[in-house]
Amino acid sequence: MPTYDIVEEGADDTGGNAIDGVLENLVGSDTTIIFPPGTYKLNELIVPSGTDRLELIAPDGARLVPGRSGDDLPWVDVYSRGFVLDGFELDMRDTPVPPFVRMNSNSGNWELRRLITRGYVRAATDTNIGSNDSGDARTYFRLSAEDGTRGLLQDCYFHEGSCAPDEASNRRAILVESGKGLLTFNRCWFEHWGENTIYAKKPEGGMKILNSFVRNSQSGMRLGGNSEVRNCVSIKDARHPIQAWSGGSLQRGVNVEANVPANPSEGVNSYDGRITIADSDFYHRYPDSSCGGAITAVAPCQEVDVRRVRISYDSTKNHDAIYTYEGTMYDGTPANLEYLRLEDVQVTNDHDSEYAIYIGQEPNTWGPVSGVLGGSGPQTNSSYIANWMAINGGPEQPNTTPPLPSPPPLGEVPMEPSQLVRIDNTDNDVPTMFEITAGEYVLPAGNDGAAIPTEWGPDGEPQRPPNSEVATGTVPAGKAYAFYVTGGIVSTEADGPATWTVDGDVYNPGTEGVLMTKTIVSGRQKKDQWKQADSVVQPNGIAIAKPLSSNGLNPTHVRLRNVVDGSFEYKLEEWEYLDGSHTSETFHTLSMEPSEHEIQLNNRNLYRIKAGNVSVQDEFVNVSLDGFFDTEIPVILTQAQTFNDSDPIITRLSDVSSNSFQVRLQEEEARGEHTNEMVGYIALQQVSGQLNGTPLEVQRTGETFTNRWSRISFQQQYEAPQFIASMQTYNGPNTANLRYQNLTSDGVDIKVEEEQSADTEKSHTNEGIGYLVIEGST
Repeated sequence: MPTYDIVEEGADDTGGNAIDGVLENLVGSDTTIIFPPGTYKLNELIVPSGTDRLELIAPDGARLVPGRSGDDLPWVDVYSRGFVLDGFELDMRDTPVPPFVRMNSNSGNWELRRLITRGYVRAATDTNIGSNDSGDARTYFRLSAEDGTRGLLQDCYFHEGSCAPDEASNRRAILVESGKGLLTFNRCWFEHWGENTIYAKKPEGGMKILNSFVRNSQSGMRLGGNSEVRNCVSIKDARHPIQAWSGGSLQRGVNVEANVPANPSEGVNSYDGRITIADSDFYHRYPDSSCGGAITAVAPCQEVDVRRVRISYDSTKNHDAIYTYEGTMYDGTPANLEYLRLEDVQVTNDHDSEYAIYIGQEPNTWGPVSGVLGGSGPQTNSSYIANWMAINGGPEQPNTTPPLPSPPPLGEVPMEPSQLVRIDNTDNDVPTMFEITAGEYVLPAGNDGAAIPTEWGPDGEPQRPPNSEVATGTVPAGKAYAFYVTGGIVSTEADGPATWTVDGDVYNPGTEGVLMTKTIVSGRQKKDQWKQADSVVQPNGIAIAKPLSSNGLNPTHVRLRNVVDGSFEYKLEEWEYLDGSHTSETFHTLSMEPSEHEIQLNNRNLYRIKAGNVSVQDEFVNVSLDGFFDTEIPVILTQAQTFNDSDPIITRLSDVSSNSFQVRLQEEEARGEHTNEMVGYIALQQVSGQLNGTPLEVQRTGETFTNRWSRISFQQQYEAPQFIASMQTYNGPNTANLRYQNLTSDGVDIKVEEEQSADTEKSHTNEGIGYLVIEGST
């Protein structure tokens, strides 16, 4: 699959010149075009049928500006399958009449992700106020999908609308006129549209609106059968723009309009199927006739299913908060309500004359009915509702928290930065249980055809930021789930055969804390001055903190004590013959619980690591690795974890093999024996690659390192390398340790440093070194 950087191919990223010529030369099937941060002027992109799986991606965000003005002009016009547009600001601020975006009825499997519109999206007919000609209406996004395919509108912000609240407009945000494919809107934000906000009552294919937010915007959501509205919020609490052609102004929450006769050849069917409205909140309180009902069915579809909704309503409009009417289709056919469910419905109604729930058309069959009605206004005209619901009670009030993050500021795109976790269970015949904990929040995503769970919180319900730090549930056999994670992955758990990836790289759930690293800058220290380091050790973990940088000339090393859950104390330990005061140094730490693991690398090869403790004095102790590494010789990192004896010590290794190693303590040469200390070890298989998407390498060098500085060249590039190392040999018996300097993205200088308690010479024979370098952050 060819991938191109559009700037490297000659596109102007300043917005000065149109990119159409460069883009046209790159467009093709199975092609990804990367847009680096910048501004790109685009006149028109037409993706013809047969140009499938074309992706335009701005991983770090970019800005698209129209090169032409006109609401009858296509801007992005797609007739193919698999089109993706991801990570852009759509900047209309300097475009008088923005062009439109269209996914045509023969397109499919398209995904419009992480898009945010800047500026008003006006129509050329906005001045035709009161024309009474609905033909003056114009559309911004025209969406459809072919039978058997899908379309995804996700993390898209239409929050600036078509004009100011005190103006009039003929521009609608979304039009779904027809189509047989399944369309999903996930985490979309709408405000201040003058024509319809979401007009999608006619398509034969399914329609899902999930985790979305509508505030002070014309008409709200106009839907037919075979539709779902879940975890959404509708607010009407202020003025919104007037619909120019009609001169009217009305926001409903969800309006069920099954008034268009079926036309299978055109992909139109507004009546058949069920509309489900669940886990949603409606705050419609504005003393004006522009404030419509929360859930209205002027022409009901076949089945209406309402559950777990909360409504607060007050208006001067002659609307009830919830109502069903005896509606008809345009050809006079009655829109018969076959089934109605109103379960756990909470309505506070303070309208002077209209009902909390008005049943103008009784269903053929009642589903479950329950909930609480309250407020100062009339409660219900239905004896059936009155029998099953609490009347004049204290209803639960709406939760008006938006189900998605607030619109990002100018210069940023939605969900940036974030990680995309995919749990792929498509090739398995048993389910997989999962849990993801994020530093900020976890939100479900439909990327690459993933199914979007509607109940992913710890309580089995949908969540809303900022209270969405944990996602948990079960991925069914044959399905895949995906989640955006912001603030970093704190932890994951899994039980089942699904394959996990993060940003496309293989990921091992439950291994976030297997290897923990940190960079520590000590600051200047006095003799025997201990400092606390937090968040550096797992429960019952082992800590390795070496080698030390070489800012100070006196031989020194890191000594640890009180290595307990989450923390340890450390000091820069000079040898006894020195004064003990030392300048600031830098060192990196590695921690792991006593255990052994086989973890999958990004190349899907298995990687082995093992850790443990052993009681050691100043004689070599043999430590068995129990055949865990087969015939491969690992890198061994060791360090004393206790402070049973105050004399300075380091650890030395000998006879490192695939099955065992020897370790001892060394005091300075002028002193004697040392009491028992607990020494921790971490054994790492040699490798160069990525673990859970993080670059790392573990290598053994040749026996070439002495007391003179020598360079280790890394096999990968690192932005913030963390370096941990130990000598692997005992060729020179004099007490010695490692020091480093010049740690860069591609290498480090290392030397063997002897102490001088017994003599002044510092020469040391050749030793071999084992090291870990891993991408990290300070």
